[in-house]
Amino acid sequence: MSRPPVPAPATAQTRSRVTISGQLTRTGAQPSAAPVAHAAPAPTRPVQTVSLAPGADPSAPALAQARRLGGQGRYHEAEQVLLRTMAADPASVPVRRYLATVFLALSKNREAHAMLKGLVQQLPDDEPLLLNYSTALFRLELMHEAHMALEDLVRRFPANTQARVNLASIHLNNLRDPQKALEVLQPAADEAHAGLQFALGCVTARLGDFAESLAHYERALSIQPGHTETLSNYLFSLHYRHPVDLDRVRELSEKHGRAVHVEAVRRGLVLAPAPPRPVGRRLRVGVLSADLRLHPVGHFLETVLDALRQREVDLFAYANQARGAFVPERIRGAFGQWRDILDETDQRVADTIAADDLDLLLDLSGHTTGNRIGVLMRRPARRQVSWLGYFGTTGLPFIDAVIADPHCVPAGEERFFTERLLQMPHTRLCLTPPAKAPEVALEPPMATLPWITFGCFQNASKINDSVLALWKRVLDAVPASVLRLQNGRFEEEQQVLRMRARLRAAGIDLRRVFISTNLPREHYLGQYAEIDVLLDTFPYPGGTTTAEAIWMGVPTLALATPGMLGRQGQAMLENVGLGDWVAHSEDDYVARAAALAADRPAAVARLSLLRRTLRETAGRSPLFDAVTFAADLERLLRRFCAD
Repeated sequence: MSRPPVPAPATAQTRSRVTISGQLTRTGAQPSAAPVAHAAPAPTRPVQTVSLAPGADPSAPALAQARRLGGQGRYHEAEQVLLRTMAADPASVPVRRYLATVFLALSKNREAHAMLKGLVQQLPDDEPLLLNYSTALFRLELMHEAHMALEDLVRRFPANTQARVNLASIHLNNLRDPQKALEVLQPAADEAHAGLQFALGCVTARLGDFAESLAHYERALSIQPGHTETLSNYLFSLHYRHPVDLDRVRELSEKHGRAVHVEAVRRGLVLAPAPPRPVGRRLRVGVLSADLRLHPVGHFLETVLDALRQREVDLFAYANQARGAFVPERIRGAFGQWRDILDETDQRVADTIAADDLDLLLDLSGHTTGNRIGVLMRRPARRQVSWLGYFGTTGLPFIDAVIADPHCVPAGEERFFTERLLQMPHTRLCLTPPAKAPEVALEPPMATLPWITFGCFQNASKINDSVLALWKRVLDAVPASVLRLQNGRFEEEQQVLRMRARLRAAGIDLRRVFISTNLPREHYLGQYAEIDVLLDTFPYPGGTTTAEAIWMGVPTLALATPGMLGRQGQAMLENVGLGDWVAHSEDDYVARAAALAADRPAAVARLSLLRRTLRETAGRSPLFDAVTFAADLERLLRRFCAD
């Protein structure tokens, strides 16, 4: 349901080679001195005056104070100091250049652009200014100008590593050309630069080389243990490697999560604890997410939030999604307070959450893109719980609990988590029935075609070599069968060519494989009518695709593997009475697929019955019954808050 973070252009501070690292397309900039977080609020106090020696720069004390505030993430205060100083000394270059950096940190991109444009004209060979200017262009979505500015910067200053990272980000994320991004980064590939190694990890992952990607993430973390973007991508990516070593994942999550927490404590970022209080009649719950929108996470939230709103729960939204993202009215309307936080600093968001005086904050991002770990590490809420958007332990000491269920985390697997487990009685997920879903086709395709159509509508990165090897066994066991692969990445010709090469290397006859890209959701749902059975991936299985297939009357053949993520398909299928579609070994997976061809009339009858009855059955199940799910969730959260 989620994606790992990706690199985006970062800004340079006025000191050479020091950068502000951050996902600037999704979140506010992170402070350069310690990219793990912004600073906690300090008590309000009068601005102190400093006596100057004769002949000293009158702006120096104010500039030093602003730098200290900026280094702590207190950019709003730094801005006020600098604006007062500029009023007295408007020509000061050091003040103007640092104010431009503060503007970028506050996402005041037009102000930053205007100031930087003048400074670059005045200082055309200043590397940090040129880098910040290109970032301002990027932030204002002047992509061509940003691209050209970074190309020129890399040409003139080939040793400027951050410029290479920013240029590669544009090639990767905006131009969708990971090979070109790699070419930009390769001349600096051996540098001990955490941001560079992070970017190399993202690029090689996009190119399908997860082993190389993990090596780059490991190097980035060895250079800078508190680099939160790398930590998130590293932990996220470990779940793609088969078999997943969940004990190792827990160990690494805890180790690096502790490093983030220690740095936050060392810098004084953690807020003072809110005073304890008994839970009132109405439960005050915050939801922190980048995906309160038309997104798989949103699909699993819409009816649940609506049902919670009708109970004794007051909901507060802290929405970190991109500007212009479509937010369904049922999602927005469920919240009594809605706060867009994309352009707010971690410090400002943490202050807001603390002022809202929550009983509990639900984080729906974990280590996926758009997360605000810098907010969570400040511990702005009494209790902080991970749910929905992430699928395992976060390893973060400031996350108190994870919401699970007995199917995805059975007894004995609690050891894979650093957090306390809060078990829902049936399922941790509840899908909103698609509003524009077409009617279910009455018969499977194999009723009229001479072959069985297997399908997979998941992200291509989930289709690892072990999955392809198992699918080869399925196709061999069912000679009269074809495989249809479909996802959005196949819009890119490179991705299609790469998948064909991998299929060929796995020994799969390309004449039996159809590759296509996604369509808008209402049309995409209709394509389930063309599939007899979905083949799930592992160790990273489907989520939304499996649940949507159920709604469209199509079963998924899932391979259950250990862990919350590995058992995700199993949990969904068992909650709607399809436990017999869950395989517990690779041989079992092949045997269940082959059984479809062994007795075609029986298979057609079985699949036709599912198409006629599954939607109604599923609609009454815990996987789709939001009213019951919301009641279970409220009880669970109340018990946790009362502890």
